[in-house]
Amino acid sequence: MGLIEIIIILAIAITLSNVLAKVFPSFPIFMIQIITGIILGLTEVGSSINFEPEVFLVMIIAPLLFREGETADIPSILKHFGLILLLAFGGVLFTIFGLGYVLHSILPAIPIAACLAFGASLGPTDAVAVSSLAKRLNIPESVMHVLEGEGLINDATGVTAFQFAVAALLTGQFSAADASISLLTSSIIGAVVGFVVVWIKNEAIKIIERISAQDVSAYLLIELILPFAAYFIAEVFHASGIIAAVVTGVLQATGFRRVTLFDAQLSNVTESSWSTISFTLNGLVFIFLGIELTQVFSPIWNSRNYSNMHLFSIVLLLTLLLFVLRFLFVSAFYLLTQGWKKSHAQLRDRLLLTFGGVKGTVSIATIFILPTTINGMDFPERSLLLFITACVTFLTLVVGMIVLPLLSDGEVVPPTDPKSMLIFREVISELYDDIENQDLSEKERFALQAVIANYQNRIQLVFNNSMPESAQQEFQEIQALIISVERDGLDESFRRHQIDSGAYRLYSRFISNVSESVTKQMLSLLSFWLIFVRRIIRVIMHPKMFWQRREKRRETVDNEDITSLRKIFMRNSEAILDSLENLRDVYDEELIDFFVDERKNLMRQVSGHGLFGTYLIQQDPLYTKELVRGYYLERKKIDEFEVNGDISNYAANNYRHQVNQLESYAMQQPADPSIRFVINRQRKKKKKLKD
Repeated sequence: MGLIEIIIILAIAITLSNVLAKVFPSFPIFMIQIITGIILGLTEVGSSINFEPEVFLVMIIAPLLFREGETADIPSILKHFGLILLLAFGGVLFTIFGLGYVLHSILPAIPIAACLAFGASLGPTDAVAVSSLAKRLNIPESVMHVLEGEGLINDATGVTAFQFAVAALLTGQFSAADASISLLTSSIIGAVVGFVVVWIKNEAIKIIERISAQDVSAYLLIELILPFAAYFIAEVFHASGIIAAVVTGVLQATGFRRVTLFDAQLSNVTESSWSTISFTLNGLVFIFLGIELTQVFSPIWNSRNYSNMHLFSIVLLLTLLLFVLRFLFVSAFYLLTQGWKKSHAQLRDRLLLTFGGVKGTVSIATIFILPTTINGMDFPERSLLLFITACVTFLTLVVGMIVLPLLSDGEVVPPTDPKSMLIFREVISELYDDIENQDLSEKERFALQAVIANYQNRIQLVFNNSMPESAQQEFQEIQALIISVERDGLDESFRRHQIDSGAYRLYSRFISNVSESVTKQMLSLLSFWLIFVRRIIRVIMHPKMFWQRREKRRETVDNEDITSLRKIFMRNSEAILDSLENLRDVYDEELIDFFVDERKNLMRQVSGHGLFGTYLIQQDPLYTKELVRGYYLERKKIDEFEVNGDISNYAANNYRHQVNQLESYAMQQPADPSIRFVINRQRKKKKKLKD
């Protein structure tokens, strides 16, 4: 299979895993990606991928750790730097020798140096795996800072120790003193390389600015090159490329920040670019892990040389030992620095640090570097070591996924933001005053009502995001049910020829606007079924209707169409209200009341001939004008809240940032009605002239 096909399949796999994570929100996305990788590994795609550890480290891990360093809370990490250094160096070495000697005692046929190499591959905590596990959980900040800091620098310890173990395997000689000195010098030189790379980058930027050649795209490319440049330069000096990439990222985030239009544009582009890159690389990490599991699993599991139960027992024992060694090391640090009583009181923190020390793809990438031959002779135990490493890595992730939620304070619940809702309501109040007190045309009134609807949607979004996950799922399920009833009623009306294709599409777009608010948030399986699966089934069951409603007929709607749509909407609303009443024993009463009130409000708008006019006006430049006025009022309210002390300066700046983004997006929208509407209006005028 060609490279292009593999890239396309991997991109589809990452996208699909993200969709499945929304459908099954209780299932961590990294586990979905691992399972996706396992499925790919069993196909031709898996056999077509030749895993190159060095390429993996430089192309995926280096930029990810660079970004981790760039966004890390360095002052908070430095508060726990003692424990971080001990875990990143002492903890890794403790794990190397502990795991290595136990494995050698269980399987004496494997050379001790190879066993130490195995321990070195499983020594470092995987920063990507930790962040994927912990981002949904409410873990104490001090614990998270330790895990983040450890994950940034301990790869260098593991890789360097692994290289010495491999050298001992090939030469039969090993010096602990030489290994320690090499580890220290490798880390120091790597850090120096990071400093030098950032200094060179800053000097290059100064030269570009002196000749007035600033360019957002060029600056972005320079930043994207930094982790690779740091890694390769460090490798040239036989230093740690990982440390160099991390230090480069940390230094990239420091320094004086100028407030200019160019820097603001650069910041926006950089953030959005890195967000996409990080998401893609994180997905690749776990998909590759799944593919690697299939590559190393089958040869050993199907081999007659090893008992499967014996292998499974070894994997369980080594996984347990891995966590026990880490717990002992962390407990020793707490005992020595804080005494028995305080250390005992912090048992939960010690357990979180223990089970947060999960392994990831870096461990498998490291063990893949093991040579296939030793002194010209085959090394048959290599496949066995790959198998055990992969299984232990996967098992640590499973254990972390199960145990960490039990030890944490539950999942992260977004804090309620009542002040933003108050600001939105005051803006809505002023807009209503404009409608009541000013002499407005019907078009202007529709535009203001559309802006009010926009702010009401923002209130609903804030309210929904502040709910616990279970309540959010119920909220989405009820919304999905309403959308389903509405679509069924619309399709039935079209089948009975009560509306034509143009009116059908207008109502359908109205429903789509509502469904977008559901699909942008977490979907439960029921919501997914009601919104997507039923639509697919409807197309399969009624293909004729599907094509009829897409016939190229007139796109404009007249008063007769609006009257028909109003009748259909009222009929659908009655069915929705009946359905909601029947659900009072199933869902929370307050949620049902919320949706009943919302539907009745929409029915009042339709009765007053406002709902569809409010929707249609969004194609008009007048809507953009009134929307910008709404943002002006919002800024004004933010200033008032800040001056009165109702919100902090930090919160006010965050609110202003959101308004700026919304206004920028609104101004980028077409200022005129879409070409299709203009063309159809012209056609309608020509038709009238002919008649």
